[in-house]
Amino acid sequence: MHPGGCLRCAGPGAPNRGASHRMFRARVSPRAPSARLPPNRPLSGPLARPPSTMNAHRARSSDSPVPSRRDSGPSFSVLRPILGYVLQVLAVVLLAPVGDAGQAGAVRSVGGAAGGGSAPSARQGQQTVLPRQLGSVHVDLHGNGRATVSWRTSDVSLGWLRYGTGPIPSQLVADPVRSEEHRVELTGLLPDTVYRYSIFARGTSNKLTQTEVLEFLNGGTVTGSGFEVSGNLRPWAPLTLDFQGPFHDERDDAPNPFLDYRLDVTFTSPGGKSISVPGFFDGDGLGGGSGSVWRVRFVPNVPGVWSFTAHFRMGTDVAVAASGAAGTATGFDGTSGTFEILPPDPAAPGFYRWGKLAYVNEHYLKFFDGPYFIKGGSNSPENLLGYAGFDDTVDQGGLSTSGLVMGLHRYMPHRGDFGPPSVGGLGSWQDPLFRSRTTLVDSVGLVGALNYLASVHVNSLFVMPMNLGGDGWEVTPFIGYAKTPFDKTHYDISKLAQWNEIFEHIARRGMLIQFVLAEYEAPNRTWLDGGTLGVERKLFYRELIARFGHLPAIKWNISEECDYTTAQVKSFAGYIQSVDPYNHPIGFHVNLLPVSGASQQYDDVLGDPRFSTNSLQAIPYTASDLVEKWRADSAAAGHKWVVDFDEQLQPLTNQNASDLRKLELYDTLFSGGNIEWYAGYFTLPLGGDLRMEDFRTREEMWNYTWYARKVLENNLPFWAMKPMDSLVSGESTSYGGAEVLALPGYAYAVYYPEATATGTLDLGPNKHVFHARWYNPRTGKFEGGVVKFRGSGPVPVQPVPRDPGEDWVLIVRR
Repeated sequence: MHPGGCLRCAGPGAPNRGASHRMFRARVSPRAPSARLPPNRPLSGPLARPPSTMNAHRARSSDSPVPSRRDSGPSFSVLRPILGYVLQVLAVVLLAPVGDAGQAGAVRSVGGAAGGGSAPSARQGQQTVLPRQLGSVHVDLHGNGRATVSWRTSDVSLGWLRYGTGPIPSQLVADPVRSEEHRVELTGLLPDTVYRYSIFARGTSNKLTQTEVLEFLNGGTVTGSGFEVSGNLRPWAPLTLDFQGPFHDERDDAPNPFLDYRLDVTFTSPGGKSISVPGFFDGDGLGGGSGSVWRVRFVPNVPGVWSFTAHFRMGTDVAVAASGAAGTATGFDGTSGTFEILPPDPAAPGFYRWGKLAYVNEHYLKFFDGPYFIKGGSNSPENLLGYAGFDDTVDQGGLSTSGLVMGLHRYMPHRGDFGPPSVGGLGSWQDPLFRSRTTLVDSVGLVGALNYLASVHVNSLFVMPMNLGGDGWEVTPFIGYAKTPFDKTHYDISKLAQWNEIFEHIARRGMLIQFVLAEYEAPNRTWLDGGTLGVERKLFYRELIARFGHLPAIKWNISEECDYTTAQVKSFAGYIQSVDPYNHPIGFHVNLLPVSGASQQYDDVLGDPRFSTNSLQAIPYTASDLVEKWRADSAAAGHKWVVDFDEQLQPLTNQNASDLRKLELYDTLFSGGNIEWYAGYFTLPLGGDLRMEDFRTREEMWNYTWYARKVLENNLPFWAMKPMDSLVSGESTSYGGAEVLALPGYAYAVYYPEATATGTLDLGPNKHVFHARWYNPRTGKFEGGVVKFRGSGPVPVQPVPRDPGEDWVLIVRR
């Protein structure tokens, strides 16, 4: 084990549990980093040609069995309008369903009496069946009566939609080209008007797919030129602002489009407050690595008219310069405009309804327009992004991923969880649907896994965006896997676009992303700038913030099992804080803490405003004491920490959820902390930290964690309560005795790991009337009646309704 213990390479079920990383690497000889698969990207330099102005999906051959987002074709500038018109007429006359085609929930018969009409090439009586998949349904408003509706299918298909303002959409617009990617533009839309629409697709198997009736609110005005606004145009919804700038390829090096240009956009709210948001080079804007799109993602927090000004500069390493005025102005610098943000959307999905999850100088994070947050998540697999469905993701060796095809995740048990309930899934028509151009694996398994986790109320995930030189060796945002300045300063645009789709889906499903930016292992720790804050690391942080900082719920974790010096972590956190316009919380994870909980690393940053959270690794029986220690120590230093217990010495399996519920879950939450569950090292099918494929193997604990969160979130002002175990006495001491979270004189939550003796609860010097009720942590339900009593001082606690040998929760409120 590492000094202090490393749980990510040792744990129950792992071979040689106490073995070091060196020993594990000897057991699984890492391959030399393989050459990056052929990029299939346009050349840069004098031989390069600008891409067609057509959308990427329209440039593909309709006969291609596996269309690529990066394929390009001739621009039929003369014939295209005529061909498009003819095909749209044919689509309207011959292909479009009529009658009840727009009714909600319509997965229906096509043709005959049941269908009320016909569909493209449908045989009479043929049933409408769900396609292999349809997803990525998305509406972008551009203001001034314009909107774009886009979607994807898992095979080449014809696509069209009906839309309108009535209950049955009647206007039809078709995408006349067979493709996997579809995009149609709607114009002349009325302001402040709800539009309803249904999407139809017919693939190569001649099966018809139809969504339910969906809707969007159109509105918003945009003034200015030289840019494109896209988004929901609502508070807290991501807004994209695109500019046309210098044409480059992601492999260009003189200048480097990631490092030698700098885009910052200043946004000014209706109330006059300004915020500067970093932008990035985005190739063709559709995932292609060559193009002239320079993009910024922004999250407006209030309705009204916003203004903006773009600052675009060029110069050597200007992207990471200390001053935004470095370099020289170029291109679209100075472009300005306005856009209107509509009123909040009460039906916004997931975290988008509440806005940014922020540090508010308390022991819990809080949504800007919503509640306080208790974290109950999954800490495994750490290589969640080591997924075969992402472009250019290739296993390079590292610790064993035996049992995973090509050493990459596929999450096959969760493919059935993709899509909306109407097709048997756990998601929606917005579920991201794409395919890796290097493996041809699609996104369905990963998205299904995320849908499943959301369905069991998991609300946080541990995500490493770069693990080269660490345990997994397959996750990187870079254009290649080599430890060269070129690879480390060039980014894979298509992969990062796919990551963003997944991350926004995570936010829609109500989960925080804990971005873990480095690992303990020296090769990973020093991969960028030899471990210092240099050009490579600054660019790494800036690219992540520019591309993903708009997400509502993020925690920046400097390192897993942090072995950087105090000076280094302070400099890293300071740089992140200087670039991140949303000031997401920052912390770092430590190696195994002793029973006392002492940590010089944490002592050195107590009271430092750059750090607002931590990330504990500890042994059983110590969770309560450690959480309470760091709550108290940080409060005493004048800057309260959000305390996260993220890694347990006893990893979660499919057999030990009941023990861990009593040992760690309630000890953590009823001490005022948060938790993620670490899954250890196990072979498949159970899987663990590098090989977890089926999250249902830990379903028992996902349920227990939700029950624990639910009783606090729905019944108590937990954010104002404090751990006060001494208020209970005379109880059973099994598993360390009772855990108490209290707001004295008002509310008390008491967890009994065993309720054979419940003792007394000290209510203090008052004579208020209290209401008490028992809650079953095994079922998530209250049991027995409500007991009213007037009390002061120690009051006897009534026996539990049943099963006194089990654990119970007592909720007492005025």
